Parts: sequence; C-alpha cells; structure tokens
Amino acid sequence: PHKREITVIANDHPLPCFSQHLVENNSSTLVSRHGDDIDKLITMAYHHPKPIRGKGEILIKVKAVALAPGDVRVMKGHCNFFQSPRAFPYIPGGDLSGVVEEADVTSHFKKGDDVVAMFELPRPLGALAEFSVVKENLVELAPSTVSAPEAACLTSSAMSALKAVKKYVKKGCRILILGASGGVGTFLVQLAKNSGAHVVATSTDEELLKSLGADEVIDYKASNKWWDIAEFQSNPFDVIFDLGVGRREAWEKAKSSNVLKNGWHKGKFVSFTGDEPNMRVQSAWQAVTFGLNILRRPIWTSLWPFVPRYVWFDGLAIEPGILAELAALVDGGKLRVVLDTVSSPEFSAEAVKKGFHLMEKRHAHGKVVIKVSKV
Repeated sequence: PHKREITVIANDHPLPCFSQHLVENNSSTLVSRHGDDIDKLITMAYHHPKPIRGKGEILIKVKAVALAPGDVRVMKGHCNFFQSPRAFPYIPGGDLSGVVEEADVTSHFKKGDDVVAMFELPRPLGALAEFSVVKENLVELAPSTVSAPEAACLTSSAMSALKAVKKYVKKGCRILILGASGGVGTFLVQLAKNSGAHVVATSTDEELLKSLGADEVIDYKASNKWWDIAEFQSNPFDVIFDLGVGRREAWEKAKSSNVLKNGWHKGKFVSFTGDEPNMRVQSAWQAVTFGLNILRRPIWTSLWPFVPRYVWFDGLAIEPGILAELAALVDGGKLRVVLDTVSSPEFSAEAVKKGFHLMEKRHAHGKVVIKVSKV
C-alpha cells in the first residue's frame, strides 16, 4: 500500500480525509454524530484505514458482531458524559467473533485462531468493521461447535448472565426473570436452570422459553399479571431479575405484592438497568443524580429487612477465565445461543441500520447479529 490523501464517500455523505496507509476492502460502518435518526447517522466506508495494533493488543479480522442496547445508547448520545466516542466519525459495535490477524510474539493467540472478543468499558466501539483491534485480556478462543454469528453473542450478554447466576442463584431456589426472551434473558434462563433453580419467566414467546428450560412462562401482555398470581404470593420467589423492562413499577409491585421474599428471608430484586432502561447521563449533575439513585435504594433496603433487598447489577467487568468458561459450556452442550436476527451475507449500511432499529425497539427474542465477513 502507498500513502495518499482520500475523501471517503459513503451513502452520498463525505467523511473526513485520512492520510495514512490504505487497505483495500477494509469496509467499516461509521457513525457521523450523535442523534436519534438511525438512518441518517449510519454510513459505510469501503476503504477506511485499517487499525494499527499496539503492544498487548490483537488485530482481528471480524466475522460477525452481536449488537446490544449499549450500542444504540452510544449512538444517540444518551450517556455521552462517560460513553461518548473520542472522535467522530466512529465505528460502532463492541461484541465480535473473528480470526486473529496479528498478535504479539508472547501472546496466547496466534494468527488464524478463531476468537471472540468484547469491548473495553465503558464504550462499545470499533467492532463493525472488517478489522478491529482489541486488548488481549478481552479476547478468548471461540467455541468449536457454533457458527461465527453465534460465537459473537458469547461475550457481554452471556457473561453478565453467568455472573448473575453465580452470585444470586442457588440450587432449589425460585427465581422470576422479567423480560426473559432478550439477549441476556435467554442465557440467564439456561444458566439458572443448569444451577438447579425453579425458573419462571415473563415473555410472549412461551415455546422459546420452555425450550431453554423455563418451568413456567407468563405472558406479560395477559390480564393476569405476575404480581397478582396467588401461587406466587403463597410461595414467593427468592430472586427476581429485572432485565430492563419493569422500570420502577416492577420494583414497587415486587415489594408490595408479597411475591418476593423479604430481607429477613434473603429475598432480592436484581435490576440490570435500574428504573430507566433508556438512561440519560449527559452532564456532571446527571451523573451525580444517577449515582445517588443507584446507591440509595440498595442502602436503605439492606438496612430495612421487612422488604426485599434491592440490587443494581452490572456484570460487564471482565473476569479472568469467564469467556473460556462460557465457551466450554457451549461446546459441552449446556448453553445454546438464541439468534433473533442475522443480517444477510452482505455487510452493508442497510443491514446495520435494520439491526440497530431492532435493538432500539428492545423487542428482540435472542441476539441481533450483523455478519461482516465470511473468512
């Protein structure tokens, strides 16, 4: 390759000039700015500069990218106080599968290894491109028994579910999962059942949840709501997991309806998103308010045992060996990936936009995946 100035034109939008070594066919999804109109924000650059790997990093040729709610949040700028990209345009997406292209001589990985990788907190960036650079501690060998789109799902969503089960689920306990058919929920149902729990899930897709091991499925659109069911009031749950659908109402209903054990009996309400799934943190004041809201309810419920204990759970911090553990569960037939949508083989702006629109609605049953390359 040789060095020259170019202006990339993608979907009729001129993007900034790049002056560096070019790599042919280094297709990349680009987001030009924050905003609410997904169709106007997303473009494709077909000769975007290939990222340069540093020490301790892996250069990956990307096969597939699994989308998550955080990808939409970053694009819209809802939490730009701490999640905004460092510059525009940026490459969205954080969870990927692919093949190692380059690594350090001392690396645990070598060229040609099939791997999965997750993003570096707090920004899910850099995955929706033909090549991506990821820190080695965020990379693990991919399971040998699944496709590239399935492998891409085994990072942040599956890891959060596994960490939650390890921390809060015990053999013989009764759990309720609110919003169980999404990316985290489909993993959480399986892992909790594998741990010996009695699993009740809310979803409109009873067939899917039963196939994953749920003992009971409650249609959240039905007139008989979970907090009104007499059986649950007489035999309350040990844990309720709220995966971002219940908002404050779910906590209030769990607290007042007696379907969840109180603090004396170690009952816990575990929320993955707090009261607002579509949170906004765009200033220092909002950051302080958000932090206080996260801390206030867990503190007072830990001191007042007559109500269930409230827990705000964040399972995205990587732990050594956890991605390898997930891969082993998949290869051992104890965990399967549920795919809602896999894009067409062509890596295009339209395919990416379709995936982001589905994530924006938060009604996916399983994971939404974008195919990037076949290699």
